[in-house]
Amino acid sequence: MRIDSLSYFSTSLSGIQNTQSQIARLNQQLVSGNKVLAPKDDPLVTTRAMALSDRLAMRGQYIANQERATLTLNFESTVLQGIRTTLTQAVKIFSATGQEAGATDRPANTQLLRGVFDQLVALANSRDSEGNFIFSGDKTTTSPFANAGGGNFGVTPADGVATTFGGSTNLREVEVDSGHRVQVMDNLNTVFQAGAAGADLLQTLDEAITRLPLAAGHASAVNDQATLVGFQQVVDTALSNLSLLEQRVGSTLKELQDLKKTSQSLQLLEQDSLSGLTEVDQAAAIIELQSRQTVLQAASQAYAKTASLSLFNYLG
Repeated sequence: MRIDSLSYFSTSLSGIQNTQSQIARLNQQLVSGNKVLAPKDDPLVTTRAMALSDRLAMRGQYIANQERATLTLNFESTVLQGIRTTLTQAVKIFSATGQEAGATDRPANTQLLRGVFDQLVALANSRDSEGNFIFSGDKTTTSPFANAGGGNFGVTPADGVATTFGGSTNLREVEVDSGHRVQVMDNLNTVFQAGAAGADLLQTLDEAITRLPLAAGHASAVNDQATLVGFQQVVDTALSNLSLLEQRVGSTLKELQDLKKTSQSLQLLEQDSLSGLTEVDQAAAIIELQSRQTVLQAASQAYAKTASLSLFNYLG
């Protein structure tokens, strides 16, 4: 049978070049760590990988929002606890300032009450870690509550300085999962406008601060136990309303904690799926590379040896 030397050499050379290309591709996969080096290599895998990547990016954003919401609510929780402690102190002061309190006791208790007043104003105007006023709604750069105190109370308490609210009643929310938003702040108006007929908490405290040290018999002095009880009832109502806010914050924090665990678990599963689609199996790729290098070496040696046979110079 007649041997076509040109066909033989062409076929052998093509095989060697193909093996070299496969080796080069394997080297690129090992260096990059990617199974698919270009979209055209596997359009279906590329499409699935892009969808998973988009989902992972969105999942990461949701987890970041969950962490941000948790931090904001933790700040609020701390402030609410501070308000509770301060209001509880006011209750103790009123309890200690009964009709039996002496002339020297009332001025001292008044000073303590002034501290309560100032502390409440400061807490109500607290900022979070990003510098936003916690209780200003969506007007985060505006200080929400103002009451300078020092009202000139006469017989009628309405003569005093009312508390003003400079924030917004719009409650801020954050999207923490697809279609799932959580409230990350509360409105303190339910606490500061507390008591019967929406009594102004700060105005009530200011009235007490003004009237308590006045001597018995003064037109504006606190001359009866009922007035003290009335002051305390406003504070008690504020504490009751505060409890509702604390429960809401605590419940949302628990919800975020559970949601974050679920989100992180799903994130790990999606990362594993993406890795399985796109990342090269290093061990398998190395074995294949070594195998193809062996094949290439053998084919190259055979080609060189065949090309050196003088008989092929005369065949064809």
